Amino acid sequence: MEYETKISVIIPVYNTEQYIWDCVKSVLEQTFTYFELILIDDGSQDNSRKICEKVSAKDKRIRFIHQEHRGVSAARNAGIDMAKGEYLFFLDSDDVIHPQLLEAQYKLLKKTQAAIATVGLYYGRTEKFRKPLNWKTKTDCTEKSQYFTNKKVSVCPGNDKIDLFSIGGKMIRREAVRTIRFDEKLTKGEDTKLLSMLISDGADVVALFMDWYYYRKGRAEKGSVYSIEECRNIYKIQESVRNFEIENNKISKAVYTEWCLLCNMVVWYEMGKKNHDIKLERYIKKLIKSERESEIFSKVDWCRKIIFYLGCIDYPLYKRIADFMFWFHTKIEYRFLS
Repeated sequence: MEYETKISVIIPVYNTEQYIWDCVKSVLEQTFTYFELILIDDGSQDNSRKICEKVSAKDKRIRFIHQEHRGVSAARNAGIDMAKGEYLFFLDSDDVIHPQLLEAQYKLLKKTQAAIATVGLYYGRTEKFRKPLNWKTKTDCTEKSQYFTNKKVSVCPGNDKIDLFSIGGKMIRREAVRTIRFDEKLTKGEDTKLLSMLISDGADVVALFMDWYYYRKGRAEKGSVYSIEECRNIYKIQESVRNFEIENNKISKAVYTEWCLLCNMVVWYEMGKKNHDIKLERYIKKLIKSERESEIFSKVDWCRKIIFYLGCIDYPLYKRIADFMFWFHTKIEYRFLS
């Protein structure tokens, strides 16, 4: 008997043999069953491909393709091109989702007619998946949610109480994507760029205030070393988002995006010093000088400016303060809304 495909779950896979089964299992255990699961092996050198082939043979909803190693953007684009669903859901192969997530986001998108649904992140700090204690089944899995019009969202870390800078956990209406694809030339920030293009194109957003996307934080942090080119690409993406907000008179959002840019510069500058990357240090110094001369920088409040300058001098102290500010901005307002 043929099943109706409403959602296409797209998972790029590359050398994640120790995580992939937990990831796939979390999809197969969803309360919403009208989905297809697309696994794209991007030239893995471990047993990831064998695991994918094995699980795809056991469930007709799973489709598997293998390609030469071309990067995560190429893998996701391949998934988009072969997807049959009305909605696209993106999941990384080392992450896990709550069993009601697809159902909740599907209902919210149907109800609000938004183009994008997002969800809160649960930061797993261990290599082995451990089910969070608050992952309980909800009778009404959409009760803690909010709709944001296009004019009230911004692609910036920590902004608007919702995550719109990473693709994991996002469900997107297929008709909103059309010909938009991930930039295969980018190795960092490719998901931020795609989401910013969707927002710029008029996409509204509905947010589910439940931490139902299990993100393995520790594993991602191990590879957080950027080259000058990667920093330049991320800067250009966030700069374009900020400029779009200025052009559309969303000044408060533009100021916050500017703050995010400044925080990135501090991190990159510290990274250059720590790794004795003189070229990166020089590049960031020039970037900071240029940014300080911009009109939008003058609109950043004095408190954040002081923290920014502190970051250039005493990074450990800056990080403690910045982490607290990020926690306060997201957690306190999150609790108020929920």
